[in-house]
Amino acid sequence: MLRKKAVVERPRTHPEINEFRRKTLIEGTIRSLAEHGVAGTTVRSICSEANSSRGLMNHYFDSKEHLLEIAFRHLYQTVASHVAKKQTQAGDDPVDQLHALPNAVFSAKVNTPQNRNAFLTFWHEIRFNPLVRKANQQVYGNYLENTERLFAAAAAERGISLDARQAAMGLITMIDGYWLSLSIYEKLSSREEAIACCTNYIDTQLMSPA
Repeated sequence: MLRKKAVVERPRTHPEINEFRRKTLIEGTIRSLAEHGVAGTTVRSICSEANSSRGLMNHYFDSKEHLLEIAFRHLYQTVASHVAKKQTQAGDDPVDQLHALPNAVFSAKVNTPQNRNAFLTFWHEIRFNPLVRKANQQVYGNYLENTERLFAAAAAERGISLDARQAAMGLITMIDGYWLSLSIYEKLSSREEAIACCTNYIDTQLMSPA
């Protein structure tokens, strides 16, 4: 029996077409950055990856710098949405939600070679692109606040004194460090090791004093 070929639903309305074209250019930018870095990511390489044109790129984005900002926000939101989903599935316990953070960030779905390389390129771009720098300040500010809130709630439940902001900064720094390590030299560490070390850090921070 022949299997039916999957039918890909194409955008039909004008808003759907606009959204499809914008998303195609954004995802093409991420692929180009992951493959070629900032220096090798040109209007031509983006359009080639997106199977689009310079005219459409100029229509939807003010500049290459603007497109890089939107691509950064898109990539970050992809990771953040997966984290939020896993933390919701973890339930109401703030400790379980903290444990869900490294498990989500270093999952095979999110911690792909393309995403690792793209983020590494964006971290470099933060120094030189004020739009990406501002976006990074906003998203990481929210990331820090959410993680700090979970540490504070977990400490309160356990009746311990904890500098929640410092604990949150430590966890985020550890996560970023492992992400960087996996990006530069994958054989030096593993996703499983990253999850184990981050989980151990969380548990150590929330230990009751002897």
